[in-house]
Amino acid sequence: MKNVQELWKTRVTEYSTELRKYLRYMFNDHLLFVLIFALGGGAFTYNQWVDTLQPNFPAPFIMAVILMFVLTISPVYTFLREADGVFLLPLESRMTGYFHKGIWVSFLFQSYLLVLVLAALMPMYVKVTNAEFNDFFILLAVLLLMKIWNLYVRWYLLKYQEREAHRIDFLIRLVINGVFLYFLFQEGLYTFLLIIGILMVLYGLYFYGVTKKKTLKWDLLISLEEQRMLAFYRIANMFTDVPKLKGRVSRRKWLDILINLIPYRQDQTYKFLYIRALLRTSEYFGLFSRLTIISLVMISFSDSLVLHVFIALLFMYLTGFQVLPMYKRFDFKLWVLIYPVSKEIRASSFQWVVTRCLLFQAIVFSLPIFIKGMWLEGVITLLAGLSFSLAFSQFYMPKRLKKLEERYV
Repeated sequence: MKNVQELWKTRVTEYSTELRKYLRYMFNDHLLFVLIFALGGGAFTYNQWVDTLQPNFPAPFIMAVILMFVLTISPVYTFLREADGVFLLPLESRMTGYFHKGIWVSFLFQSYLLVLVLAALMPMYVKVTNAEFNDFFILLAVLLLMKIWNLYVRWYLLKYQEREAHRIDFLIRLVINGVFLYFLFQEGLYTFLLIIGILMVLYGLYFYGVTKKKTLKWDLLISLEEQRMLAFYRIANMFTDVPKLKGRVSRRKWLDILINLIPYRQDQTYKFLYIRALLRTSEYFGLFSRLTIISLVMISFSDSLVLHVFIALLFMYLTGFQVLPMYKRFDFKLWVLIYPVSKEIRASSFQWVVTRCLLFQAIVFSLPIFIKGMWLEGVITLLAGLSFSLAFSQFYMPKRLKKLEERYV
């Protein structure tokens, strides 16, 4: 390693290569088609909803709440690794430029999300205020400046080891961002904007001054970078195997009742194994729980039959598709290789587990509709979900499992 500049180029190149390697799998196959279809349907529904808004609708408040989280959550990409805490520690005084580049790369990546969120909120904002779509660029410029401020303040706070300092800073920046955005979207409240802007500058300057002579907390920086990459790997693992993913296993004793329902027989071996994997591993149980809860919330706030069926089938597909990699989870476990159970039983057991998951979702997704008294819509949604579950497991899943087997032959 000749110098820090070379280190920066090497790390960014390796990170980009790692990103492209997994994005190739994530935006491939049928999922890309489903996402395009979902975005198109969501945009159409959103546009219809915007047309129904009245001038008294609190669009500025909603925009401020959403965007204050997008601004406040500003992780700094450092691309550090576990060994850097030892080998780069003597070079700390020479790495100022390295970390400043990390801040600006973080700004570049996070600006894309900022642009997308603001663009999605603009139709609502224009509908209920006197604003025009041309104001998008002015608002975006202000938001980008705020993102820079958040990133630098976040970097200054990373020189504190205490978690309490980080929590307090997050809450303070969340409030400052929220208040500033609310006054910004209300229009005409320029005096308040100026006052909040001055407070933001003073807040940043204060932490710049008090942390100027503090040393870097290498363990904290490395831990945060590992957590950031782990979050990406968990998403990528929904589409392909990720060797670097370190999953967590939780006991979840309260779910043992589901495992105890499986009979104690040789031909039930893989059912027992896959259900335990689904219920106890963080990646699959978390995935199943998140998708189920998100779709339940969306269905609960909708009164359209078409939207009910669309959301239910979309999230059931996403669940089934992203649980499929669990089929190969135990391939490199030696104790599984000595099971006196055929591959056919293994495949049918996995299909049985996934089918039950989808059937459970089909029933759960219809419950909010029945609770609202929409009996016919509830029955239609339930039947559509049950039919999809059986079709997915009988026609789509065998082909996908066959491809998974061929990939590792």
